Amino acid sequence: MNPNVYERLGVTEIINCVGYATRIGGSRMSEEVLRAMRDASEAYIEIDELQAAAWRVIARCTGAEAGIVTCGAAAGLTLGAAACLARADVEIMDRLPDVSGLTRCEIIYPRITRFDYEHPVRVSGARLVEVDYEAPDALARIEAAINPRTAAIGYAWSRVEERPAVDGLAALAHRHELPLMMDAAMALPPTENLRSFIRRGADLVTISGGKHLGGPQSSGILCGRADLIRSAWVQMTDMHVRDGTWPLRPWVEKGWIARLPRHGIGRTMKVGKESIVGLLVALEAYEQRDHAAEVRQWRAFAEEIAAGLSRIPGLRATALFPSPLGQPYGCVGVEMDAGNFSGDMDVFQRALKAHRPKVMFAEDEKDAHRAFLYTMCLKPEHPKQVITAFEDVANSLRRAS
Repeated sequence: MNPNVYERLGVTEIINCVGYATRIGGSRMSEEVLRAMRDASEAYIEIDELQAAAWRVIARCTGAEAGIVTCGAAAGLTLGAAACLARADVEIMDRLPDVSGLTRCEIIYPRITRFDYEHPVRVSGARLVEVDYEAPDALARIEAAINPRTAAIGYAWSRVEERPAVDGLAALAHRHELPLMMDAAMALPPTENLRSFIRRGADLVTISGGKHLGGPQSSGILCGRADLIRSAWVQMTDMHVRDGTWPLRPWVEKGWIARLPRHGIGRTMKVGKESIVGLLVALEAYEQRDHAAEVRQWRAFAEEIAAGLSRIPGLRATALFPSPLGQPYGCVGVEMDAGNFSGDMDVFQRALKAHRPKVMFAEDEKDAHRAFLYTMCLKPEHPKQVITAFEDVANSLRRAS
């Protein structure tokens, strides 16, 4: 890609101190991934044959029975939920998201806040039964919510200190013969989470391809039990509505499904050959990357930025490791003395967005005078530029004494 393409389009490049956020583009792909995507774009293949290859690669890399590439982790949640509702029943697949008259139509899910990504689960038609997973007796509350309408138990991984622990929740789900479906979009790193959730009993796990995995931003993995992955796959694939040319006809012959379904609920979530190939190349490279070196660089960036920002009157900066949620990210906590500046961190953020180079960081939702700067997406030249930008903005916002 021409390095000036954003300039040509009138779009301002960002120094990204937010992290792997979709709103600012996720991660950067390696040259290996980009080359593979270019190669993939130059030939025609059957998408279902490519997904069959993805099944094998994802199974090998995650320890799951099976897996497919999705157009992002959110699509994986919708497809996973649809698989839990329909299983192998083609009649239900054809009806979703209409669950009227369906016996098992509920998914138990963590109590929703405005920051949660439960809407993709609702898209399947599932009715969510919200439970406080933060409560000390969360497992008992979840078990009390199970009833004949329950199709699955959902879990949104958000911190290293799990609430409740995946192992206990998986055991509870299996005791009631229910699948455990995990939103693990942001669970990497720790790198062991690529395999550990499956090993600890999760039946479906969705992971973002465009964050630490380093794949295309609009890609994801849905992995887990083979029967559920088949259900998700057949609800996403292009049926072409012709028995004779449908690539998955052997599924009918083997008795996995009764007949060719209609285009499924996931038809709007199709994933292109380039994204599938890019994700698979990134996934295979993931275990070969020097993650320890990555962490050392992230920490060094954090320490450099914290030292520089601490020299600015009215700001206090601390290098945090691990990050506030326990993941091994490089992170800088920044607090401002409100008496020194005209405005809070939101004013700082807006001023830094107008600065050149443009800098963006992660706000603290609980304290308007505190922010977090994450260093995973920075280049070597960025820490000094971040410090200079903060110095410029601090001077412009400083109250007259």
